[in-house]
Formats: sequence, C-alpha cells, structure tokens
Amino acid sequence: MDIANVDVGSYVKKAQQVVNENIELPPGYSIVWSGQYEYMVRAEKKLRLVVPATLIIIFLLLYPNFKNVTESLIVMLSVPFALTGGLWIMDLLGYNMSVAVAVGFIALAGVAAETGVVMLIYLDISYKKYKEKYGSQFSQVHLAEAIEEGAALRGYGQR
Repeated sequence: MDIANVDVGSYVKKAQQVVNENIELPPGYSIVWSGQYEYMVRAEKKLRLVVPATLIIIFLLLYPNFKNVTESLIVMLSVPFALTGGLWIMDLLGYNMSVAVAVGFIALAGVAAETGVVMLIYLDISYKKYKEKYGSQFSQVHLAEAIEEGAALRGYGQR
C-alpha cells in the first residue's frame, strides 16, 4: 500500500471511517490498527507529556541564568515563533507529520531557546554599557544604538 502523499495517522483515520461506514463485523470480531500507526499513537501519547515537561525544564534552566522572569519569558516566546516557521516550511515542502518530525520540533525548540539566550545576553551587555555611559541622559536613540551594538556583538563577537 502506497501512502506517500499522506501521513500514517490521517490515512488510518480515513480508513477507519471507510471501514466503519461500509463493513459490519460479525459478533466477536474486531479490527486492530497496528504497525507504524500503533507506534505513532504510542509516541504521540509520550510526546504529550514530554513536550510540556521539556518547556518547563527549559524555563527552569533559563531563570537562574537571567534571574529575571521577564527575560526568561522573552526567550520562551521565541519558541512558538520557531515552531510556527517549522510548520510553514513543512507545509511548503509538502512534508507530513511523523514521530521523527515531532522529535525534530523538540530539537528546534531547544535551538530557538539557545539562540534567544545568546541574543538576550549580548543585548543585556550592550544595554548596561549604554545605560552606564549615558545615565539619566539615556534616550530612545541610545536604546536603538544599544540594540544595534548587541546585534553586532552577537554576530561578530566582542570588540
């Protein structure tokens, strides 16, 4: 059976619907959907626990680093944007959801959080430097310069 253009879960749900509508099983008989579908269902149940636990662990690791809930949440907010981009590219390329893709999304969430940490660290360094330099004269212009410098440091390293 070739299901190249559809994921296993969607195919089995459609097949279950067709079977339920067209076949009446005699008493004592049942149909069990197994194989790759069974593995996918098991993995999906595990991922429903693992993904939230992973997000909580990421937050618990971020908080001691920043010692600030706001900055930790800023980093955490980068994760949904990265995952949305991943879903868009999957749709654009015509890929189907699978266990391997779900694991890849967990890795993507980790990379997004890590990138967010690096970005925020360099932004903090630059912001504190400009805040010290200009004190009460610190303005929106200086904030923009601090952001630009933080981005440059992130890309090219310390000067």
